[in-house]
Amino acid sequence: MLAAFFRSNQPAVLVSVPLVVAALFVPACWHAPVQNASLMPVASLMQHLVGGSAWANALAGMVLVALATVELAILVNALELMDRRNHLVALTFPVLLAGLCGPGCYDPALLGLPFVLFALRRAWSISNTGAALAALFDAALLIGLAALCYLPYAVLLVVLWISTSLIRPFAWREYVLPVISVVLVFYIAWMALHLAGRTPWRPLLTVMPDDMAPAVLWQGLSRKAFLVIAMPILLLALAAFYRSQAQSVMRGRNLRSAFMALALSLAVLMGLLSWLKGSFPAVLAASPIGGIAAYLFLNPKRRWLAELGLGAMLCAALWVRWGGGM
Repeated sequence: MLAAFFRSNQPAVLVSVPLVVAALFVPACWHAPVQNASLMPVASLMQHLVGGSAWANALAGMVLVALATVELAILVNALELMDRRNHLVALTFPVLLAGLCGPGCYDPALLGLPFVLFALRRAWSISNTGAALAALFDAALLIGLAALCYLPYAVLLVVLWISTSLIRPFAWREYVLPVISVVLVFYIAWMALHLAGRTPWRPLLTVMPDDMAPAVLWQGLSRKAFLVIAMPILLLALAAFYRSQAQSVMRGRNLRSAFMALALSLAVLMGLLSWLKGSFPAVLAASPIGGIAAYLFLNPKRRWLAELGLGAMLCAALWVRWGGGM
């Protein structure tokens, strides 16, 4: 029944998102947040607003998770990334994030995720004909805003280039303009900091501090159980993803290839962060994996098995959050 409910295309399904997020992340209210002195400007402003209060950080994190969940579902449906409209990603994303992240849920990377999803929706809406400069400028502007929350998001400029190359014929202006847009955002941010007396600004130093909601793997019995359930689901979902891509029309193939480029770019980013400082934000893994995992539950051959797998993953995530596996 769980998969069947979120498999529906009824917008009312999204009303359940706050309930799912609250059930998974309320325990974050009981854990003291990590305070970092070196943050990007928007993340620093957010930390100033919520302060060191555990409940304020948890509430901010839950609101951002719910917002990103709804945005991700809208992105998938608006661009028809799956064979038919559904809201499965509205369950798979928060469940995977809950099972992968540490005690808290708020993180600068989570703060920047809504901007990233807006940017992807804008960029992937272009077609192989007609104007695209305005859409790419807007998308890069949003990527720049996301980078003001969490600097590594600037790497996603590469995803815009790859997406453009998949969807449209080559035009050099469509590759230069996004760079100008991101540089413009950083220049305006530097001017604002300079006027406020906050210079010199060293954005590269914001990458190294501890993550507020890092991915925690293989720590404790509950997390091991979650990964044992989630990993086969991901492998089967990848097979379902590629079957869907092979059966789709050309635009559908291009958009799915762009989504996979996003997933691979984030995987490389996670690897670099792990190499540099030994951790990475859990949301970097949960967002692409949540989108891919939804493919497995859309048209399963054995619906009871899909219900069992999704229910088991949800129960394991609840065990991680509530059972002391933090």
